[in-house]
Amino acid sequence: MNESWIRRVWNHKDLLSRLLWLLVLPVSLLYWLAVRVLDFLYFLGWVRTRSLPRAVVSVGNLTVGGTGKTPTTLWLAEELRQRGYKVAILSRGYKRRGKGIQILGLEVNHPESIGKEGQSSDAGDEPAMMAGIYGQRVGVGRRRHEAGSQLLRAAEIDIFLLDDGFQHRQLKRDLDLLLLGTDWGGWLLPAGPFRESREALGRASFYLITGARERWESVLGGYPKETIFFGALQATGLFTPDGKQWKKYPLSLLDRRKILTVSAISDPASFYRMIQDWEGEIVDTIEFPDHHIYSAQDWQRITRAARRAELIVTTEKDILKLIRFPFPKEKLLALRVEMAVENGSPLIRAVEEVVKAKKGSH
Repeated sequence: MNESWIRRVWNHKDLLSRLLWLLVLPVSLLYWLAVRVLDFLYFLGWVRTRSLPRAVVSVGNLTVGGTGKTPTTLWLAEELRQRGYKVAILSRGYKRRGKGIQILGLEVNHPESIGKEGQSSDAGDEPAMMAGIYGQRVGVGRRRHEAGSQLLRAAEIDIFLLDDGFQHRQLKRDLDLLLLGTDWGGWLLPAGPFRESREALGRASFYLITGARERWESVLGGYPKETIFFGALQATGLFTPDGKQWKKYPLSLLDRRKILTVSAISDPASFYRMIQDWEGEIVDTIEFPDHHIYSAQDWQRITRAARRAELIVTTEKDILKLIRFPFPKEKLLALRVEMAVENGSPLIRAVEEVVKAKKGSH
């Protein structure tokens, strides 16, 4: 079942999707019960949690996808780096092929080496992007405490950012940043988009609203205003591999160009909109399932479709999986998208405080 069908089932507006929704509803009720039992076990302290000797800040959400967790993690990492902190990111490496703990970013990675080594498949799309494009240190593994411990043995770290970590409660965190996006109502999985119910809002330290602003402001009406922030994803440029470095271009390059878009993300609608906002003419689109690993047949299909286009524009995650194929020089570009947080300085100061407090306690 693809993303559009899942959304139709969650909205259950026509007869078929309503019937499918009724079929999966009992599974959601069982899932809700399992979540409540697990919450109770954590409350009693019967489920083991582990801590790291450095501050841990979690960036997560209540729903599946679409809130901007990884861009927010990268925003936090860059803000902290500019203030002199040594940052590392911990990630599960969703849908990766590799096993065990993997550490990325301890050495300088360039486009040629990333394409050959296949980091995206071994470590996962997001970790490969964070390390290969943004130069972050990233520990990848299902057991993120072990990944953090291994990173500490290899490098000096002041703070760990736990990407998509709100539900990963096995690792103690010093601050929880919860992102709230366009999905503001509905059932728990699989009958709806929620991983947890709204009751879990109370576990968070701060909230970043990235969609359905008025809805979430109403839901958070009883929470301290100083804990609530607002953010949005913004296109900031284009880039393409150029030997051992990334070559950057302004978004104005899209203006009145014929563009083929290639993506393997859950919902490419905002990707298309950003291109169109800069007057790019999308003449064709090729969509693959989220976290798709590109084959030679895929490359041939893209090459045939690109004959009608001046540029092939893809996402930051996808370009790392496409650069191993021989595209014409400077025809394949990725759209850089970053999180912009309104008045984010108080949030950064709160993170700095937990870093200093954790260092003081050790």
